[in-house]
Amino acid sequence: MPSPPAVHVALGPSPLAGAAIGVLALATLAVVFALPLPAWQQSAITVAVACWALAAFRCVALRRSTRAVTALTLAHDRLLIVRTGDGALVAGHVRATTYVGALVTSVVWRADDSRWSRAVLVLPDMLPPEDFRRLRVLLRYSRSEAAQGVPSSHA
Repeated sequence: MPSPPAVHVALGPSPLAGAAIGVLALATLAVVFALPLPAWQQSAITVAVACWALAAFRCVALRRSTRAVTALTLAHDRLLIVRTGDGALVAGHVRATTYVGALVTSVVWRADDSRWSRAVLVLPDMLPPEDFRRLRVLLRYSRSEAAQGVPSSHA
């Protein structure tokens, strides 16, 4: 049986991610202001939350920072090539902790020369529906023969 072709997707900006980041930042600030803290601590935490929200919005929602993942290429053996915001290509492998759902897909991967894993959030509004479906199918059913062995017979 021939191997399925690799899936290449370009991730675009996401209004859903932007709205979620805004809601999370506002909820965090509501908790901070409900706590009995001095004004200088509330101000410092407010600045920290605002900086986090801005950085997360640029990276995840707009895909415009140098750390942002702008494109993914996934092969049938769970080999992943990631293009970052600065144009660099990084090769790695998809980890078993990847989550594939109907509305949210979280690709957990580790670069070949890295010690730590990274995650890429993929939402339905970041790419065309057919590309989103193909990416989810390949993530769900791809296998790494080095890690998982040869698949058993389906007959």
